Amino acid sequence: MSQAQATQSAAAPPEHQLSIAETLRVLDVAREMRDQREQAEVMFRRDEMRIALREKLMRTARLSGDHVTEEEIEAAIDQYLQTQHTYHDPEPGLKSFLAHCWVWRKRLIWSLAGVASAAGLIYLFV
Repeated sequence: MSQAQATQSAAAPPEHQLSIAETLRVLDVAREMRDQREQAEVMFRRDEMRIALREKLMRTARLSGDHVTEEEIEAAIDQYLQTQHTYHDPEPGLKSFLAHCWVWRKRLIWSLAGVASAAGLIYLFV
């Protein structure tokens, strides 16, 4: 190795000397830091949303003449956020039946076609 090459490699930035494994590790650390930052931003947005919702509910309660405390509003917000993304079965009825028919439409059509063809064959041979 010549003097010029040794000087260039010594003066080269460290990112040019990283192996592939080291580069991947650095990228993993950067990705993890980004994920943690995004999680923190989501938490701050939730807190900001909660504060804004509390203030809005307090203003609405004052305007409507309701006498509610901040603790009652906090409890209502907690209950709302806990049940916000929960699943409940739909009420049975015509709409639910039609939705199930739409989901199973291909099987229903094939079943009706099979029953109709069987009935036609029976009619022809009897």
